[in-house]
Amino acid sequence: MNIDFNNVILKKYDIDRSDSTSVKKMNIAYGVDRNFLFGSGISMTSVLVNNRDIAIHFFVFTDFVDNDYIDCVTRLAETYRTTITILVFDNQAFRQLPSTKFWSYAMYYRYVAFEYLSKDSESVLYLDADVICKGPLRELTQIDFNGEYAAVVNDIDDVRLKSGDRLGIPKLTETYFNSGVVFANLVVWKEQKLLTKAFGILLDKNKELLYFDQDVLNILFVGNVILLRRDFNCIYGVDWILSYEQYQEYILDKHYLTDETRLVHYVGVTKPWHGWANYPVSKYFIKAYKKSAWSDKPLLNANTAKLFKRKSRHERLQKKYFRSLISHIMYIKAKLGS
Repeated sequence: MNIDFNNVILKKYDIDRSDSTSVKKMNIAYGVDRNFLFGSGISMTSVLVNNRDIAIHFFVFTDFVDNDYIDCVTRLAETYRTTITILVFDNQAFRQLPSTKFWSYAMYYRYVAFEYLSKDSESVLYLDADVICKGPLRELTQIDFNGEYAAVVNDIDDVRLKSGDRLGIPKLTETYFNSGVVFANLVVWKEQKLLTKAFGILLDKNKELLYFDQDVLNILFVGNVILLRRDFNCIYGVDWILSYEQYQEYILDKHYLTDETRLVHYVGVTKPWHGWANYPVSKYFIKAYKKSAWSDKPLLNANTAKLFKRKSRHERLQKKYFRSLISHIMYIKAKLGS
């Protein structure tokens, strides 16, 4: 299975408002579908606000874009004097690859980013759209690869410790990483033809994968990664509050999210861009949101059965009982209509 970018890339938008024409720029890429466009905009803003001393070239790989997003991205580039390239591609090629109800083909867009950028770039920092920057990233620009495939951060212990046995690779018990933040060595990606190898693993019917894109990258990169500090992928879920017995007990864990934390990764169903995610942990997103080109737009509402169900649970926890009831009714209607 191969991707011919001459046929796959449908449209390209180059928005360059940078003052640094001759300076080598740090590449940062996102792979998103329409549901994560909003998040990617705020994520880019958070990077720019905290890294004014670094020239950055953002790349957004997506299968959907509208005029509103282009307008906002253009204003973002003008405000922060940066460069943003948006590549809209036909994702039909991914229809052969495995997906689930909860894991769409969008999870493979990072592969497109790595492959496309490997033609002209040596490295790229890939970020999921639900990653918010709260500190300087210059340390990443100083990484000197010595044959390693990427610089990454271990996944949370519960996931990491199980993955070695699950995938039959004991080494991954120590090094299984989360693919939401990957500083990739694109020279090796190209030389080793890792896209072809990734597709080979995904199409192997004998492979039992749980987190398709992430499992594959871990299989490909095993033994060839630089492990970064948790500061560069601090995994935190807004939905974690639902496991607390008392709402009042939910506060930011200052031993986990510290002043040294660079990137906060908001995992889970509820994202900080959802209107019901008004908890302390969302403050890093909200801070960037207010400084973004999207600041005049409301936070997002639920639009699927899964989101209505989660929204209802949060509203009940927040003692907004009538709203919770309405959201639950919307959940039932959405579920019956799906």
